[in-house]
Amino acid sequence: MPEIRAFRRLTESIEGAAVLDKAVDFDRAVVRATARPRALRQLLHGVPFGHPLHPLMVQVPLGAWISAAVLDLLGGRGNRKAAKTLVGVGLVSSTSASLAGYVDWAELDREQLRTGWVHQAVNWVGISLYGLSWLQRKRGNHAAGKLLGFAGLTVVGVGGYLGGHLAYRQRAGVSQHGEVPFDA
Repeated sequence: MPEIRAFRRLTESIEGAAVLDKAVDFDRAVVRATARPRALRQLLHGVPFGHPLHPLMVQVPLGAWISAAVLDLLGGRGNRKAAKTLVGVGLVSSTSASLAGYVDWAELDREQLRTGWVHQAVNWVGISLYGLSWLQRKRGNHAAGKLLGFAGLTVVGVGGYLGGHLAYRQRAGVSQHGEVPFDA
């Protein structure tokens, strides 16, 4: 099956979007200034584990949010509390996944930086939707919580697509000899 051309045009336009460079450079400087101790950077890069942590860490929020969506689709009073808890687990775990992603991202080349910047921006929209979903659920407005959760899942799906593009098409973070590529 051939690649969908619209997706290819979208990712190529992001890669070439020099308009993002000012924001990319600012955020990159913030990440580099914040993740100062070498040991912290190496931990977030996954050096002690032999491969980057970010791809592993995103499994927790995504798994929690997908599970919450399944419970929302099943309905029922008993599933409401569990779904709210899973949305919360996704929110909390997205923080550490984001931190590891930012530290890896700050080491990439220009086109990868642009794609990664849009990837994180899209994901923060999704995370924000999940934050609103959790608040609505806490307030007892389960219908709004579900809708915001499904919107959040859709948005983080787009973010995941861009992350996949970054990893597989742009080969961000791929090492030459099997070492963790960001051993700075």
